Order: sequence, then C-alpha cells, then structure tokens
Amino acid sequence: MSTPHRDSRTWRKIYNKRTSVERTFSRLKEHLNLENLTVMGAKKVKTHLLLSSISLIATRIAAEKIKLQNQVLAA
Repeated sequence: MSTPHRDSRTWRKIYNKRTSVERTFSRLKEHLNLENLTVMGAKKVKTHLLLSSISLIATRIAAEKIKLQNQVLAA
C-alpha cells in the first residue's frame, strides 16, 4: 500500500510536482545539451548546470513578458 493513497488530493499535488520536475529536466537535457556535457570536474559541471538553469528561467520570463505584451496589444 502506498502513502499517500493514489488519487488522493495529497498524492495529486506530489505527482504534479514530480511531472513538473521531469519536464524541467527534459528541457535542460534536450534544449540546453545537458545530456552531452563537454566539461569535466564537479565544479565545472555544477557551473554549467547553474548557467543552463539560469538561461532556462530567463527564457521563461522573456516568453511570459512577450505573451503579456501581445495580450495588451490585442486588447
């Protein structure tokens, strides 16, 4: 038996967070080339990961701003 029970409200919240994390990892691997690292060493890998994450967040912010501007112009 699993805890929390499947299809409970708590289970759905946890599952939604998990799928969100999985989508983020997928984007980092596919679009920011984290599957094929060309750097070696823990510090360099960590730096590469952090810069890739920052670029993913910046892209998301820019896309939301553009979306908002288009909605204002359409109104």
